[in-house]
Amino acid sequence: MLHLSGPMRGRTLTYQDRLVSIGSGNDCTVRIEAPGVATQHVLLEYKPDECQFHLKRGEGQTFVNGIEVDEVILQDDDQIEVGVGGPMLRFRSYWPTGAVCKPVRKMLSDARDVARVSGGAAATETLTRDLLTQATLQLKVFFPVCVIGGAFLAGWFGGWIGRPASPVTREELEVLRAQQLEMRQIAESVKREDLDALRAAQKKQQDNLDKLARASVAIQRIQKEWTRGVCLLHGIYRLRMPDGSWFEPEGEVFEVEYTGSGFLVTAAGHVVTNRHVVAPWLESPPVRRMIERGAVPEFTRLSATFPGKPPIDVPPASVKRRVDAIDVAVVQVPAEVVVDVPALPMRLGAVESDDMSCFVVGYPTGLTALLARADNAVVEDLRERSASMTEAIERLAQSGQITPLTTKGMVSNVQKEMLVYDAETTHGGSGGPVFGSDGEVIGVNFAILPGFGGANFGVPIHYARDLLPK
Repeated sequence: MLHLSGPMRGRTLTYQDRLVSIGSGNDCTVRIEAPGVATQHVLLEYKPDECQFHLKRGEGQTFVNGIEVDEVILQDDDQIEVGVGGPMLRFRSYWPTGAVCKPVRKMLSDARDVARVSGGAAATETLTRDLLTQATLQLKVFFPVCVIGGAFLAGWFGGWIGRPASPVTREELEVLRAQQLEMRQIAESVKREDLDALRAAQKKQQDNLDKLARASVAIQRIQKEWTRGVCLLHGIYRLRMPDGSWFEPEGEVFEVEYTGSGFLVTAAGHVVTNRHVVAPWLESPPVRRMIERGAVPEFTRLSATFPGKPPIDVPPASVKRRVDAIDVAVVQVPAEVVVDVPALPMRLGAVESDDMSCFVVGYPTGLTALLARADNAVVEDLRERSASMTEAIERLAQSGQITPLTTKGMVSNVQKEMLVYDAETTHGGSGGPVFGSDGEVIGVNFAILPGFGGANFGVPIHYARDLLPK
């Protein structure tokens, strides 16, 4: 264990026990006295038959690579956070059990990790300690010769280790990390209690819509037909640097994964969505600054999944965005793969009334809501396989469990470039259609007002129609 922060920061400690407990208790193998660390916080177990290290949550919250977990199989270089904002440790499995030699390249790598969290001085201390305690006899003898004039070496090394490893500031890198973790939703991170709560809420919404549908032909058509034209959009993008390499701020490729919504509007395969769904980097100031410095965003995956269909690759070259600030865009998928998908009817005239019913259709919360409605067997299978978002979407599509959510509300305000309504939605629902009471699409859902469910926003549909072929 390399302690990145906390009372033992900079130390690398090895353990030969098959069971290693971490916590503040006196009987813990790794005893950490720090705020938020429970008595028996987390347990690590090595299973020889699997040749794997299992981490199991104990009495406190535990995060691996920024994601809260109850149990997970650890990989080399995984970062463990003991409690919310608590001490961070780097899990290592790079030298044989019981060995005393630690490779110099790992010493340097560990020192860089400590520097990013605790500063250059702690990193220099880490390297010095490793050289004196973990190195071979020859290196230990050679080390004093190397540090004659130690002040110069410490100053040089501290400056080198603290230098930015990427063309972003430390503050920008922290923002990028936060955005990366926030947008990434994988099957393993969804808890059973969260799914149960979502299922209950969704059932209540569906019951209310079913009651309305019995009295409205328009609502019946939205539910039975038009929802089949609403797709889940899934994107993964990276940043290509001017020298052709990927942006790797900490030795790992920076990659952002996310979901959104869209809807088919022509038989030729045109799909309307938000600009920020097909160009998410425009919403991140640090990424925009990197683009200004020469970085180029590139999709490694962009797909659209309609109910009853497998994921369809979306050609990034088909993306068409408005040149103004209005948040709509159009992409195009091959017409032959959506031949049986309904194209949604768009309102031709302007939306004039600000006192009318509306229905928002989309995929709010993305993968989480889909898993909440999926069969338990499918969810457990994805969890056991630690499925990626791509694998989870493919599995759910294969089993016919990709369907959008519909929520009802009232339009409270109509402006030239904006509709305001109280139909419930959240992240992931961006790009979905907003239907009027007559069953026509009147807008494109694009934003929510956090903390106030009474104000969500859509772009009037005619702004999207301007992007379609005449």
